[in-house]
Amino acid sequence: MCRQRRIAIVRRRDGLLTGQQRESLDCDGYLLVPSVLDENVLAPIRTRLDELVRQALVAWDADPAQDVEERGVVHTKLLLSDPDFAPCRDHPPLAEAATTMLGPHWHLAGLELRAPLPGCGHQGLHPDYFPGHRTHGPWRSLSAMWCVSAFTPDNGPLRVIPGSHRVDRNPADALPRGCEMGPHPAEVKIMAPAGSVILFNNADLWHSGTFNYSPAPRLAVTAALVRGCAPMDD
Repeated sequence: MCRQRRIAIVRRRDGLLTGQQRESLDCDGYLLVPSVLDENVLAPIRTRLDELVRQALVAWDADPAQDVEERGVVHTKLLLSDPDFAPCRDHPPLAEAATTMLGPHWHLAGLELRAPLPGCGHQGLHPDYFPGHRTHGPWRSLSAMWCVSAFTPDNGPLRVIPGSHRVDRNPADALPRGCEMGPHPAEVKIMAPAGSVILFNNADLWHSGTFNYSPAPRLAVTAALVRGCAPMDD
């Protein structure tokens, strides 16, 4: 029997994504749903995230030698039960997309801030499950990246290779030797107004962060939705 979800906070309401949107998500491996959250909702989220970035910078200054996940990028895991982030975990399109792509049994596994600082944030193209990238069968996970900052050409937007979750070859193999970290001819940098959500197959779609050339941290909260039922709380 499937175990109960740890926190029943993602509601499902059918009909929020069109058939064309669901097909695009399946075929391209990603979907932008623009302007879902308005500024009244975003403002308190942004205030909390700005403070988390400030705290991280203070900690780095106090101990420059500490290990960090990604140099120049603030990563912070957020509590699923934190009411300030309820809009990022509880918005109905997340549940509809998860049920469509992952099947009836899935759970919300986490929320995380990723904030590239000015001059930082670029990554090589990758799927999150590597090795183990899969090109067929049902999706194993779905990421919902909430654009708390607007995603612009200059502030480190997400880039993806559409359809690459169904292709065996590493897209970077097509680039000249030594250019694997650079732009890819098939990449799409996703520009989005603040309050938008980007749904994508993080496990198998080739994607990455990009350089933040703006003067401020670029703020995004990603909800991780995973196939299967959550482990029971201890």
